[in-house]
This record gives sequence, structure tokens and C-alpha cells, in this order.
Amino acid sequence: MKLTRPGRAALSAGLSLALALSPLSTTIAAAATNASIESTSAELETARARLDELSAQCETKFAELEDARAELEGTNQQITDTEEQIKVKEGELVVARGVLSESMAENYKSGVNFLSFVLGSSSFDDLVSRVYYADKVAAHQSEAINNVLTIQEELDVHKANLVSEQQKQEELVSKTETAASELQSVVTEQQEYVNGLDSQLQAQIQAQIEAERAAAEEQARKEAEARAAEEARQQAAQAEQQQTQQQEGEAAATTPATPTTSNTEEESYTPSTTPTATRTTGNYGSGVSAAIQYALSQQGVSYSWGGNAIEGVEFDCSGLVWWAFNRAGISIPRGQRLSNGRGNSMIGWCLDGGGWTTSQANLQAGDLMFWGSSVESTGHVGLCIGNGQMIHSNWNGVEVTSVYYNSGSFVGGGPIV
Repeated sequence: MKLTRPGRAALSAGLSLALALSPLSTTIAAAATNASIESTSAELETARARLDELSAQCETKFAELEDARAELEGTNQQITDTEEQIKVKEGELVVARGVLSESMAENYKSGVNFLSFVLGSSSFDDLVSRVYYADKVAAHQSEAINNVLTIQEELDVHKANLVSEQQKQEELVSKTETAASELQSVVTEQQEYVNGLDSQLQAQIQAQIEAERAAAEEQARKEAEARAAEEARQQAAQAEQQQTQQQEGEAAATTPATPTTSNTEEESYTPSTTPTATRTTGNYGSGVSAAIQYALSQQGVSYSWGGNAIEGVEFDCSGLVWWAFNRAGISIPRGQRLSNGRGNSMIGWCLDGGGWTTSQANLQAGDLMFWGSSVESTGHVGLCIGNGQMIHSNWNGVEVTSVYYNSGSFVGGGPIV
């Protein structure tokens, strides 16, 4: 049985490589939720911990197997050495037995036997001497043979013990090999389980990313549709406004204008009946930008027809514009109509300023804007604040609205300073 010994470091390195190279699945049927990702992550952590535990057990078991194999090899070598010693003693025994056999054979050939050996003595002393020496020779040979036999018996016992130990060690090696092999299979299965969880987790994360991307794309699509619908609505409103302005202009052209010598506006708006709390205006400095800020500070203040310009209380259209520029340190005419005189009217100053335009799209922040039947007969003025917006005072009070304000026909506008 050929086994490989997996090291803990090797297993960790394999796991890191699997985490880095696992392909992201593209066949997930539904987007994974954060809960499922967290669940898989927790399961993966548990599986990794179990893999580390099994890897440690596998390493320990392979160490035990190596030790058992080493002991078995030592026992095998001892058996081999003992067998060699037994062979040597068997040789010595053969020699000793051979000497004894030769002695007995010589005695037989010479016809010497114990009776003749005893009767052949010449005296009692000779008899005693003969028996003594004969006994000594036999005892020496017998002792030599007995020594060899004793050593041989001891070696046989030692070998038998070694063989018994050898059998036990072989059984231990076999069991350890089986256990190590089974444990290695479990480690392999756990590694595959970890790799599978890792692939599943990465697939869930990728699915969530794709779902979020799809949701973002859907949201962007809806927003684009909403913007397109708003642009279409504005374009329709602009077209309707222009049509209305054209119709009102044509109607106004057939109606005689009412002459006036007053500097106040006679604007055809319904006065607001909604009371507004008094406002306190901060200091925005001077210049056109400051004038815009002063005007914006009065949002929500009530409209009042007849030329009023009371900070935080009420304004008519030209009153708001005049007040804002005045607070910004810029002196301009109070009335907006050309009937007040070209040099004594807002529109006259704008006409003479060199930046007059009849297109709302060309207006700049700080430009005044005029509506009416013609340049000579205007009824409303507002202040452009940029980005397609203006601020003015109308029947709804001071408010910010589009430069495409559709009350009457836009006659033009431009800078007043």
C-alpha cells in the first residue's frame, strides 16, 4: 500500500490556491441575499476549521505509522542476527558431537569397553586412575556439548520471542496503515467540501454583485425615463406657453393701451390675500450677484399691486426688482414701462445697455425680463437668476420659477447695468 503524507502547510497552501482560483459560477438561478452569503461564509469557516483538525490528526497518524515501521524493521534485524548466532552455535554443537563420536568410535575399534577398561588395570590405583581420567574426558566433552545446547536453547527462545513481537508489530503497522489511509480519504473529502463551499460562496457574491448592478441599471433607466418625460412635459408646456403668449399678444394688439404718467405698475394680477410674516434680510454685499441674493431672501412675501416695495411685507413686480438692486447699492429706475420715458424706465435702460435679447435661452443671471404685448406696452418684469430660472413677484407672491413663465408674451430682456 503506497501512501503519501499530507503536511499541514501543504493542505493550507492548497486551500489558499483553491480560494484564489475557484471559478465564479454564472448559472445561479436567483440572486443570493446577504443572509445566504453570511450563512455560507460561516459554514465555510467551520469546514476550514474541521479540515485543519483532520489534517493534524492525519499528520499524527502518519507519524505513528513511521514509528511502527521503524520498530518492525528493528525487530526484523534482531531476528536475522539471532538466526545467525543460532547457526554458529549449531556449528559448534556439530563439532563437539563429532569429537565425542570419534572418541567413542576409537574405543569401539580398539575393543575397549568399561569392563575390559576396569579389568585391564594392573592395580587398584591404576584402576582408580583409569576411571578418573575416563570420567574427566567424558565430563569435558559432555560439558562442551551442554554449553552449546544451552546457548542454542536460549537463542531459540529469544528468536521465538522476537517472532512473536514481529507478528504484533506487523499487525500494528497494518492497522496504522489502514487508519492513515482512511483518515487521508476523509481529509481529501473535507478538502473537496471546502472547495465546493468556496465556489458556492463566490458564486453567491457574484450573483449579488450582478443583482445590484442590474438594480442600478434599472434605477438608472427609470430615472432616464423620468427625465425624458419631464423634458417632454416642459417642452409641451413651453409650446403651450408660446402659443398662449402669441394669442394674448394678438388680442392685446387690437386693444387700445391706457396711457399713464405714474411711475407705479398697473399690472393685471389679482392681489394676494395671504398674509406673510415680516422677514429680516441679511447683508449680501453689493453688485448684481448681491441683488439676486436680496431678491431670493424675500421668497414667500406677498404680492401687492400698485407699486409697493416694503421689505418682508409686500412687493409688486417692479418693486421687488428695484428694491433688490437698491439694497445691493445699484440705483435703477423705479418704473418698468417704457411709457415712463426711455431714460426713466427699467426696460429703457435694458434696451440701451447693448445686451438685449428676445430669447429666454440667451439670458444671463442678473438680466431683467419683460412680458407684454410689445416693448412699448409691457405689464410684468422679473429677474433672471441663472440656470433657466428667475425670481419675480406675481399673484402668488415672491417666488422662483422658470424663465419660460407663461403669463403674456415674452418681449425680451437684458442687463440693466
